[in-house]
Amino acid sequence: MITVRNLSFSYPRGSRVFEGLSLALPAGEIIGLLGQNGVGKSTLIKLLAALITPQQGEVTFNGEKTVRGAELYSRLMVVPEEFTLPKVSVESFVAHTAPLYPTFSREQFDVYCKALEVECSARFTDLSMGQRKKAYLAFALACNAELLLLDEPTNGLDITAKAALRSILAQYADESKTLIISTHQAHDIENLVDRVVILHQGDVLINQSVSELQQLFGFGITAGHEAIYSQQSVAGTVGIWAADNTEEGRFDLELLFNAAVKATKSVRNVIAQKLG
Repeated sequence: MITVRNLSFSYPRGSRVFEGLSLALPAGEIIGLLGQNGVGKSTLIKLLAALITPQQGEVTFNGEKTVRGAELYSRLMVVPEEFTLPKVSVESFVAHTAPLYPTFSREQFDVYCKALEVECSARFTDLSMGQRKKAYLAFALACNAELLLLDEPTNGLDITAKAALRSILAQYADESKTLIISTHQAHDIENLVDRVVILHQGDVLINQSVSELQQLFGFGITAGHEAIYSQQSVAGTVGIWAADNTEEGRFDLELLFNAAVKATKSVRNVIAQKLG
């Protein structure tokens, strides 16, 4: 389990990103982390991974405070949106880095490379950005870390690679592994996530399981419903509304996100009324 308690953080000479942020995330889930540009998604990923230190508050991972070091990073893996890799071949990188991760599986790495069409004999410097990202994702997934943090993992990937990655990610999380995906591409993760976290104005607006969200909100054509948010589509006017029963229906992550940032008060009210 990941717990963030009363966390505050600001960059030097910058505005405060978080002030008293608290958040609890259960283990064994695939969690979608969404928010507008500049809201702090990448910063939160770095804080969870102890890559930066909060001015106040703490982050705990399975009951222990996260402290930068080999013990933590043997159990945790991060794939940032932008990264630099050494001027070696993919094969050489794996040979030198995999021993740092006791749960690394060479068999899985080979399977992931085949699915993502990664050429292991190539040097990183000879690969495109998308190819480098696929190679690093294959390695990160094969590490089988207890906590895997992905920041915009589909950026730079073509349609085929995105589909292959989604297939791999769908099988990743289990009772011992947790996956957090920070992204702007809601449709890329909509059918993957077990839980949705939406950051808004430096705070957590939504932290619910998909099952809970399907009971809280209805999604789709708004005819006959009192929508709290709506938008035009080729199918007509679509939106979300407060669900009037406990049956789980359709789920639309992009509609939920748009409602969260454009009809924030209404979304908060629905959650408060139904969950107390």
